[in-house]
Amino acid sequence: MAVDDMDYIALKDEFEKRVTKKMDEITIDYDRSDMNSNDEMVLRALAQAMISLEETELMAYSARRAEHLDLEKYDKLNASASKMRSDISKLQGDLKITRSVRKADKELTAADIIEDMKKKAKEFYQSKMSYVYCPKCNMLLGTVWVLYNQDKKNKITLHCSRPDEYGNICDEIVTISLKDLVDNHGTNNIDITPESML
Repeated sequence: MAVDDMDYIALKDEFEKRVTKKMDEITIDYDRSDMNSNDEMVLRALAQAMISLEETELMAYSARRAEHLDLEKYDKLNASASKMRSDISKLQGDLKITRSVRKADKELTAADIIEDMKKKAKEFYQSKMSYVYCPKCNMLLGTVWVLYNQDKKNKITLHCSRPDEYGNICDEIVTISLKDLVDNHGTNNIDITPESML
């Protein structure tokens, strides 16, 4: 095997290690498990572009500090670095790992979590509570939850004090077994109980 071929293989191995390391660095904060082959290809291109940018910026820095500044070379390196930054930004956008996308995702995730918790809390509350309505005027008199709701001896009595349009009090008294409430889908009047509460 020729020396040049050996140098090429060593160089290729070194480059692959650098690319792999850079890919790992980029994805420290991101889950790669749902990436498809195209995403992995874009991620690799991003890693290569970032390595090239680092090297180009180092060459530009070295050119600027040289005793005899080659302005044309320095300008070309800067122009090349600028294009690389633009390419990197586009690749980050393709992978949805730009700062603005990350911030939006975090905000969306936090909002979703809060909404989901509120929904579950409401569903839990509604599944445990029973609703007692006045049989005369259909006013909701109360929502109740008790530990021993299957015991027929446990009953609840509520007095309706709802005034009508003339100021007259309904004055209806409702007494109901808690077991009957549970057996009737948690209400004493299924016809007027909202479906979402049943």
